[in-house]
Amino acid sequence: MSPSLNIAILGASGTLGPFILQAISAHPNASTVCLRILARPTSVGRVKILVEQHADLDLTVHVIDYTNGGAGLDSALQGVDVVISAVGDDSGLTKKDVKHTGLLPGFITQDTVAKAAKAAGVKLFVPSEYGAPTHSIPLDSESYIVGKRLHHDLLRKLGLPFLLVYSGSFPETEPPVTPLPLQSTEAPIPLGEPPFETTRYHLAAYIVQLLFDHGIDAVGGGIYVLRGLRRDKGLISEETGKTEWVLDV
Repeated sequence: MSPSLNIAILGASGTLGPFILQAISAHPNASTVCLRILARPTSVGRVKILVEQHADLDLTVHVIDYTNGGAGLDSALQGVDVVISAVGDDSGLTKKDVKHTGLLPGFITQDTVAKAAKAAGVKLFVPSEYGAPTHSIPLDSESYIVGKRLHHDLLRKLGLPFLLVYSGSFPETEPPVTPLPLQSTEAPIPLGEPPFETTRYHLAAYIVQLLFDHGIDAVGGGIYVLRGLRRDKGLISEETGKTEWVLDV
């Protein structure tokens, strides 16, 4: 049996978080994982429903008061190996209100958790990305999503290893859940009938597969993309500084 992992999830009751719990529950090594949900006081009700739905998981809830500097984070993150962030933002703020995503309340919270994670000795941080690639955006860019790139810079300054996973946009109408099959260069297996669209569950299953099957040491510092019929790993070329894609087998 694989060694146990201690995972903290930020944003568990959002649009992606429940799928991450579902994917963990479906993994063969689910029984070896200890999970901690970091919940705002306002989301405790939704989180309790998730706990009831996943009685099979070793799952605890830690209520964090982010209005008080993240009170409770230090103890909640002690002994945690990986933090998976699935934060979005439900503040209602838009481009008209803030300069970039990093100034939205949800992503300010992510910065707070990252700093506490470093202090607690967390080994790997998975920031909330899951859309278009942001690692190559210049830090002085006027792009609205530059806030995500600024968060990468924070993680580097903290010396906290991180994993980037991109998926592109999700379909407006999500089809029924289907498994994420293994693939090889000789026999790539489509995930659904053409045209294939990556769903939130496929993304969640892919993140879980990377962490559980590859291992946190192997994927730390990696840039991965779940894209259509293929799973790809992005590598930064030492010659050009640009991302080059190779099939992840």
